[in-house]
Amino acid sequence: MSLLVNIAYYITIYIGIPLYICGIFGSILNICILFANRQNPCTFLLIYSSIVDFLVLNVGLLPRILSVGFSIDPTLTNLMWCKIRTYGLRITTLIAIYSVSLMSIERFFSSCRTVRWRQLSNISFVRWITFLVTFIIATEGLPFFILTQILRSSTSISCTPMYNLIFAKYASFFCIPVLFGTLPLGIMVIMIILTYFKLHGRVHLRKAQRSLTLAIFLRIFFALISLGPYTVYFVYSAIASITVPIKSGERIAVENFILAVISVFLYITYSSSFLISFYISTTYRKQLTNLFGQPTGRRNVVRPAQMVI
Repeated sequence: MSLLVNIAYYITIYIGIPLYICGIFGSILNICILFANRQNPCTFLLIYSSIVDFLVLNVGLLPRILSVGFSIDPTLTNLMWCKIRTYGLRITTLIAIYSVSLMSIERFFSSCRTVRWRQLSNISFVRWITFLVTFIIATEGLPFFILTQILRSSTSISCTPMYNLIFAKYASFFCIPVLFGTLPLGIMVIMIILTYFKLHGRVHLRKAQRSLTLAIFLRIFFALISLGPYTVYFVYSAIASITVPIKSGERIAVENFILAVISVFLYITYSSSFLISFYISTTYRKQLTNLFGQPTGRRNVVRPAQMVI
């Protein structure tokens, strides 16, 4: 089983670190580039999502890299950090996923021909619904902060709220499979299908709108391929806890290996926003160029204005 441990180690280090670096700098660049156009509803959601992605990577992926690669894990020695990381990771990952779901809903509203529906794609409504979703997720996640403890045994030590059997069942059968997986992914899939049929044949749309919609579609695609396996694993885990209450050591090792791998690939969702926008939008690439100044070889020449008498 040491082979599986080594493979999980290399995946965490050699895939996790590039994902972290790309995600951190990408989130910062997204915020800088898009901030000027923050009154656009979808752009506002992209900025908000980038801020939350930044938090997810620092609360979730960075501690995982330090723990697996360098044996640095303060959650096993500091109870407050243990609680803060568990709660922070819980709410930021959910908020980021539901931000993408809100983007898909906003794209659907903006594509509707009916004025009444299209009017819902406005900055005031988007800000209000974003605050509401954030508040609900932050409130629902409070048990993760309250119940989390550092559990020690003769063979292991862990930072977890799962020692409470009632909460463990709630998390295993509802929180992760439904709230984190099937519900947001279902919203994304339904909205992307509806939006596709709304936009089908409408070639008169502005290029900027087409690029923005395509970027959201790609974000949903990456969310599906990274969250899908994670959700399937926890659905399997919930079923297995009932059907196979006692597992062999080999089965536990294999399951831990699978969880370690899909947990790293999960962060693709939170690291891909910048690369998607850069690849899709020529306007975004121009704004990135402008952010770092004029290209080499071009100079701004200031000439005195001619006086007209």
